[in-house]
Amino acid sequence: MKQTDDSLRERIKSSWPYEVNEKTPSFDRVWQAADERYTSARRRYRYVASAAAVAAVAVIALNWQSPAEETSYIEIAELLESTSWVAPSDVLLPDRKFDIYQDMPVLFESTEPAGGALL
Repeated sequence: MKQTDDSLRERIKSSWPYEVNEKTPSFDRVWQAADERYTSARRRYRYVASAAAVAAVAVIALNWQSPAEETSYIEIAELLESTSWVAPSDVLLPDRKFDIYQDMPVLFESTEPAGGALL
């Protein structure tokens, strides 16, 4: 049996295309190569991130404008004259000749002791 095992081992060894110990790298060499690839990738990432930060600062610095000396303020009268708002449902209401809020600014009080306004 021993002879058969030895002959089988020799046949497999001779038919193998390369010597296992010579071609297979050690675990330490594989780990070191992976660590070097990781380190170079991190370094490349740092360079790209630094370049992007410098570019962003440059763009902000170039677009920075000092505030104008004459700042124009919005006058309330101009704002009230230039804007108006109408409810979308106003077209459904009948036309009246008076505005209850403008023509009667004070609401009449009820004559009942616990009552509210006369509207």
